[in-house]
Amino acid sequence: MRYFWLIFVIVVPVLSSCSTIETRSFPKQTFPKQWSQQVAQMQSQKQATPWWQELHDKDLNQLINEAIKANPDVLSAESVIRESRAYRVQARAGLLPKVTIGGSAKSTYLKSTDATTDTYSAVLDASWEPDIFGTQQHALAAAEAKVKAAEASYADVLVSLSAEVATNYVALRGYQAQLNVTQASLKSWLETLQLTQWQHQAGMVTELDVEQAKRSYEQTAASVPTLKQNILETQNQLAILLGRTPENLPPSLTKIADLPSSPKTVFLPIPTEVLRQRPDVRAAEQNVLVAMSKTDSAKANRWPSFTLGGSLGLTSATLGKLLDTDTLITTLSAAVSHTLFDGGALDAQVDIQTEQEKQAMYSYKKTVLSALQETENALAGLYNSRESYAALNRALDASKNEEKLALMQYQAGQTSFTDVLNAQRTQLTLKQQSIQAKATELAKLITLSKAISGNWAIQQTTQNKTVNDADTQAPQPTTSTGTSS
Repeated sequence: MRYFWLIFVIVVPVLSSCSTIETRSFPKQTFPKQWSQQVAQMQSQKQATPWWQELHDKDLNQLINEAIKANPDVLSAESVIRESRAYRVQARAGLLPKVTIGGSAKSTYLKSTDATTDTYSAVLDASWEPDIFGTQQHALAAAEAKVKAAEASYADVLVSLSAEVATNYVALRGYQAQLNVTQASLKSWLETLQLTQWQHQAGMVTELDVEQAKRSYEQTAASVPTLKQNILETQNQLAILLGRTPENLPPSLTKIADLPSSPKTVFLPIPTEVLRQRPDVRAAEQNVLVAMSKTDSAKANRWPSFTLGGSLGLTSATLGKLLDTDTLITTLSAAVSHTLFDGGALDAQVDIQTEQEKQAMYSYKKTVLSALQETENALAGLYNSRESYAALNRALDASKNEEKLALMQYQAGQTSFTDVLNAQRTQLTLKQQSIQAKATELAKLITLSKAISGNWAIQQTTQNKTVNDADTQAPQPTTSTGTSS
């Protein structure tokens, strides 16, 4: 029996240390080589700065930096990373021996002899389960992939947050610009109304002209409350994104400023590069690897398990003699366990993990398709919004000339006052539409920047905001299918 134990103690660790761990790599995927939307003014070289800095707006830069530091979604994503790293430490611990220490003191009284017996003991226990078939190493591989998935999800939160802040900021500046135009038009309409009333009193125009001027003034005034409400709601939304309460709004958002400038060229990688750098795609890929490792762990769990144990104990009738070597007791143990019948539970667990692996792959493919769709839509949206903005600007220039001509003809008695009012209303409408088109173009640019999710943006952002990794760098875990020496 003693020789069997020696063989067991020697052979099992050797098999464990010599076990070959085979890694299942992520299945190879095929992606489009180019985008179907061939848009001009796109550059393939990466930019050195985050995309929002290309808008050259200091207020926007400050808002995004503040949001990254204080937004609840970011803080929650950071917590998930720390949680996943703790799970990784826990999984790594499954490969290591467990050591416990304990002690006791017992006093026994025997009434028949009227004697008391004291017993003191201390014990050091150690046990280890050699991971011969890779159950724990697969679990560690799953935990490592889970950490990477959490880190990718954190980056995805940053991508979404920066885009949402920028979108709301552009909307705010657009509403403010529209309000400025409307208020300026109101002042002009009021002057026109007063002039028309004076002319009516002088018998130069009819009462119909006065009512038309009054209608134009009131119709324009009716849009002011709506614009103010839009401004208030957008400001409140930005405050929430920054982790602030609505009454604690940054001063920069209460001041009126112009819309950011739009860059003439936009960075656009090829589809493969976009998918490689999108955090949501990377997270989905890591989730597949998590599922694969769990499947391999479930398969390895069907093989026998081994346990080596030992203890060192000290026992004595007096506390002073407890540390004497004569009181030393040693125990060595070795055990093997294998399930002969469990009603198919282990096989069912393998089937469960296999199906979850398939589900993770389906989710990955859906994420990839959504990423391609988002980018294609964003490309088309940016191109069409720029075309629309250019056309509206041409129409606005024409409307300014139309107003001048209508006013000149009216003063010369060649046209009615209605034509002047119509020209002014058309110009106001086109000014509003031009501002909306500019804001839409910027929003589409932001959508495209979010869709391509460049690492160059997130890496630079996270250099100043990192999540502390308390544990050491985990070894690269792999999955085991058997043993070899």
